[in-house]
Amino acid sequence: MQTTRYLLFGQLFALAPLLLSGCSEASEEELRIRQQFPSIPSDMPVENLGEIEFVSGSPKKIELNGGQTLVITATEQLDDTIQVSIEYESTKQSVTRLVTESYSEQSKFLLKPGMRCAPKLGDDLAIVFKPRVIDSDADTQP
Repeated sequence: MQTTRYLLFGQLFALAPLLLSGCSEASEEELRIRQQFPSIPSDMPVENLGEIEFVSGSPKKIELNGGQTLVITATEQLDDTIQVSIEYESTKQSVTRLVTESYSEQSKFLLKPGMRCAPKLGDDLAIVFKPRVIDSDADTQP
């Protein structure tokens, strides 16, 4: 009887890393994001948009899956911070666990240059991106 317990414990101990690693569908990048931004709930999907270039003050429209639209504006401030404004619209969204057919929200915040941000959009999604503001003159030069 004692031997059986040791065998079962040994098998469980040997299989534990495989079981634990198989339970997570998150990529290494998503795990890094969740470590950097622990305020993102573990059950909330994360959309990594990477680095996005903005002309200061000009809005950029981004279409996401499922009828979700972002309009993001990054504006360089006099103190070298970046003001980020986000307008989010969704055709179907969960807010405090109630599903609505149409949902929109707006948010504004400041970032230091080179920082990533992870704003939450409703209860269903967090986006991660790093804004980079470029001069509008950079687009017109050859």
